[in-house]
Amino acid sequence: MERELDTNFMIDQYIGGLKTVLDELPHHRIEQLIAMLHQARICGNQVFIMGNGGSASTATHFVCDLAKNTQREDLPGFRAIGLTDNMALFSSLANDEGYENVFTQQLRNLVQANDIVIAISGSGNSRNVIKAVELANAYGARTVGLTGMGGGQLAKIVSLEIRVPSDLIQQVEDVHLMIEHLVCSVLKTIQPEPPQELALPELEYGLFSAPVEVTYPVPVAKKPVSRQPVANPSVATRSAEELHRIMEEALSLSGARSITLILMDNKGDLSHALMMRNDGQVEGVQSDQLSDVVQKGLAGWVMRNRKAALVNNTQHDPRWLTRVWEEQSRPARSAMSIPLTVSNHVVGTMTLVGQQSHQFSMQDLTRLSELAASLAPDTGTAPL
Repeated sequence: MERELDTNFMIDQYIGGLKTVLDELPHHRIEQLIAMLHQARICGNQVFIMGNGGSASTATHFVCDLAKNTQREDLPGFRAIGLTDNMALFSSLANDEGYENVFTQQLRNLVQANDIVIAISGSGNSRNVIKAVELANAYGARTVGLTGMGGGQLAKIVSLEIRVPSDLIQQVEDVHLMIEHLVCSVLKTIQPEPPQELALPELEYGLFSAPVEVTYPVPVAKKPVSRQPVANPSVATRSAEELHRIMEEALSLSGARSITLILMDNKGDLSHALMMRNDGQVEGVQSDQLSDVVQKGLAGWVMRNRKAALVNNTQHDPRWLTRVWEEQSRPARSAMSIPLTVSNHVVGTMTLVGQQSHQFSMQDLTRLSELAASLAPDTGTAPL
């Protein structure tokens, strides 16, 4: 009888403690995670999830639910990748590179700027998780920490931390699983056309003191795309006055420091480029510089992948090529670039560079796409 009473007391104590933890969860941070994931879904960014032990199990569960249980006919699917699930790769990395590198080595080959990397760690001090988040930050990814206890080192380096307010690891792991179920349930039912911008509260702890900027891309109205070949799918036929006008408008709308327009000829070869500064000064770009940017820089990435890119910090994004015509100080800036596409042909890129880092939003990128549509020849086509 005494043992039964002790057992009942322990059950009540555990459940009661769990209720208290749930009441103290930071709801606004969970909303931020939902917004970040919804944006990643719309923009086609990858989502990586990792953890050790029980957190590895939660990471696998999270990937499964994102990939399957959020599917909708009116929205794209999640590009969710679990870093704990390929045991052959995981164990070979642990054996040859050390257990502290099992996540870093996988991320290094896959992660891109604006991807989301979710690290699950009750203590927040797992070395392999910390190293992977540091690498993800360096590549310009958005990092999220699901933690407990005091948050550990992970709380200091992620963009967004969701901390379970408990020192009991079992309860921390319980709530981490509940959070992933909650997040996926909302993502399953969220409206496909959300508000253009979501205002987010300031972080109370974590890497950034300012709000994590999450904006939704505004759908761009497109003209019907002709399937007939275009004799000269090039915007180079536009007059210099037209090009200058559009570049000036882009600078005015965005507050950018400079804009560079790279054009291709009708054979797909590099034609020429113009760069305009915010003071109205227009410069040509030398052929060797142009070739270098297209082969190794952001413009080349945009052309090859046929999709727009937003860079929050040029010093942390591997796609950004430091160019010889930039100032020697090379301060961190933001940048955005879109492909100019006519009848499924990429005919150039338009790239804006900001005055400082984190200057542009997805809404700015959408405005640039709309403006660039006016560069297309009047052939019944529109840039994508």
